[in-house]
Amino acid sequence: MTQACSLLLILSALIASTYSFFVSTPQKSQCSILSMSGGRSKAEQGKTSRTMFKELRGKLNKAAEIPGFFDVGEKSELDLYCKASKDGIQIGDCPFTQFVQMVLQKKGINYSLHPLLPTNKPSWLVEKHEGKMPAIVHKGVSMTDSLAIAEYIEKTFPHSSLTRQGAYSYQEVLEKTQGFFPAMSAFIKNKDSGKDSSLQAEVDKQLDMMDEILRSTPGQYICGIEMTLADLYLTPQLFHGVVAMEHFKDHTFFHIDGEPTRPALENYLSRMLELPEFNSKKAYYGADQVVNGWKVARGEA
Repeated sequence: MTQACSLLLILSALIASTYSFFVSTPQKSQCSILSMSGGRSKAEQGKTSRTMFKELRGKLNKAAEIPGFFDVGEKSELDLYCKASKDGIQIGDCPFTQFVQMVLQKKGINYSLHPLLPTNKPSWLVEKHEGKMPAIVHKGVSMTDSLAIAEYIEKTFPHSSLTRQGAYSYQEVLEKTQGFFPAMSAFIKNKDSGKDSSLQAEVDKQLDMMDEILRSTPGQYICGIEMTLADLYLTPQLFHGVVAMEHFKDHTFFHIDGEPTRPALENYLSRMLELPEFNSKKAYYGADQVVNGWKVARGEA
């Protein structure tokens, strides 16, 4: 950041000097040669402003390759530790990490993201939290469990509330739908075809419940008129369900083309998958990553 500030200060000074010259010096003719003196170093003497700007622009372009070069004033307010992809650099396919990121972005909180492989988790995370992720650190406080993290963020940064009461509270919705991810996970990971029918029926039961909740509430969101933590919590899980159940079980519940099975749920999911927070480059991972993640869970990779 010192390099960035120095370069920006040089650019500002150069612009100011050039402006001052044009304002204070009368123009003799259009063919006059631009000449500057005073603050120039020996290396700069004899160079036109055009040349100097070109060289400085080149330096700025080079410096801009440094991650975060232009993030002036964007000081991180907390650190988020999460599952990394195979390269150890990009984020992994964790729906619970994506949930936390969507909460942070919806509330406009600056944060630093730290994707981790199982082999490079910091000692405090292993010793204090058994290596569980996602995890946050904020002003010396560290914690895990995505929902607990989201509620902590909501209380610590109370602006743009995501917990307002609607037809339902977010807690009521999450209590009603708490069986969805376990049911989906059991269905996707199952390799005994004889059990698929009953496992799929349990998933469908959970989806029917979401559809019923949405049909009974006003507005575009699952609790009512305003978005809540429940929307941000369920959206990444539903995305996993759309991708993984179709890939591994040939089971489709989100009909992009054709007649919807559960109109309220499918219309709702269409809106949620268009959220800027869901599609943010910082939080989003593609369908291929979802499939690869579930291959690992199925013992196939």
